[in-house]
Amino acid sequence: MKILLPALVTCLALVTACSTAVVGSGTQAATTTTTTTATTSSTTEEADPTPEPVPLPTIDEGAPAQYCDDAFPGALGKPMLAVVVETPSGRLTCDQAAAVLVDYYAERRDPTAGRPPLVIGTMTCNQVPEPALPQVVCADDDNLIYSMWPQT
Repeated sequence: MKILLPALVTCLALVTACSTAVVGSGTQAATTTTTTTATTSSTTEEADPTPEPVPLPTIDEGAPAQYCDDAFPGALGKPMLAVVVETPSGRLTCDQAAAVLVDYYAERRDPTAGRPPLVIGTMTCNQVPEPALPQVVCADDDNLIYSMWPQT
């Protein structure tokens, strides 16, 4: 009896919570409407908020690009410069490019090639396998940037 009483109270609470009394004018009979809500489990997976890394393109050092003037701390804590390669739909400024690269170097201060790429915001970044002018390349669907050592 002790086990049935809580179950009965719970059932009555559910039925009472799902019932609504609708009363018309004094000339019509009272009507009660019962609404039942079913709980179903969903098997859909939530979208992963982290975008998939995109393959990094090879940098054409002769492509039109904006070479940024302000240095930021990069590989080994030494000053680096950002370069924004002109793309048809690219919209990054030098400050935005530098911010992405600073975040990359905060995670990876050592210039080691062969690691899996990092996703920084919408961009995929990684150390180039054989550094020339570009050191770290970052790309997304619209933008292409890279870091380089200052040229003296």
